[in-house]
Amino acid sequence: MISKAQYKRSEKGEFHHIAHRTVEETKSFISNFPWKTERSLASVELTCPSVTLEHPGGTYLKIGPYFGEKYSLYYLAPNKKVYFQNVDTMEEVSQWVKVYFENEGKLTGFKKYSFTLNPLSHFKTNRFEYLVNRKATMNFFRGTRNILLMALVLFWIRFIGNPNIPAILTVTTIVLSFFLIYSCPLIYFYFNYFSSDRNSYLQISKGHEEFIYGTRDNKKRYNKQDIASIDTYVTSAYRSPWRECELFIITFKDGERIRFTSLLISSSTFRKKFPNNPIKVNSKYFPTVESIE
Repeated sequence: MISKAQYKRSEKGEFHHIAHRTVEETKSFISNFPWKTERSLASVELTCPSVTLEHPGGTYLKIGPYFGEKYSLYYLAPNKKVYFQNVDTMEEVSQWVKVYFENEGKLTGFKKYSFTLNPLSHFKTNRFEYLVNRKATMNFFRGTRNILLMALVLFWIRFIGNPNIPAILTVTTIVLSFFLIYSCPLIYFYFNYFSSDRNSYLQISKGHEEFIYGTRDNKKRYNKQDIASIDTYVTSAYRSPWRECELFIITFKDGERIRFTSLLISSSTFRKKFPNNPIKVNSKYFPTVESIE
């Protein structure tokens, strides 16, 4: 059965030391986890310093810290709901692990955990791959999309009780015209960034020192400890429609540089990946690919 570790530095869906282990190897893996250091200041929640067991049938058992030097057991059942149990000792943890193996990934006697949106994301391994695809495009235009959605809601509220056709057509024309004008710079940035990153590939997580960057057919492995500097280029105009359009340049100690944009990975996500590397923010009113060489 697969078992894997998660640390305080890990983000949701990020795991380490993923391997198939026997029941005895799994119990040893759990007991040798650095509980003393990892439980310090750790939150008692689904994403936490822990060891997770993954059964081929689709169930999971996660062992994490609980208050008072105890342990939390989180069981993701076949119905994709989370159930919870806390135990006092590592011996009790080992007993539940043995039962989980013997019962082919099925457990009973747990209490129902509080409602969690998409609970599987706390148990399943996320590959943290970033590509320029439909998801990236939707994320790039999320601000403009939200503004349009809000306008449509207000439009619906205004005319739902008084459907005046001429007024509806006039307001629709004004809203769509404003939306198009507002979106023009963002559309320009999209195609500018797309020309640079359309074949780019990035695999990076917060807790792993190594990451992969390149193209779909030509990838290279890098290490965060080899980074000399990280520079980002973004407009300082807070109200600008393109305020989230950003260029990232990572320079390594050997002089190599890699460059990609916020179309490949959003600004907020990018910053979370480098908790131990300083990031220098450079002001550039119109941060196109050509403006930074």
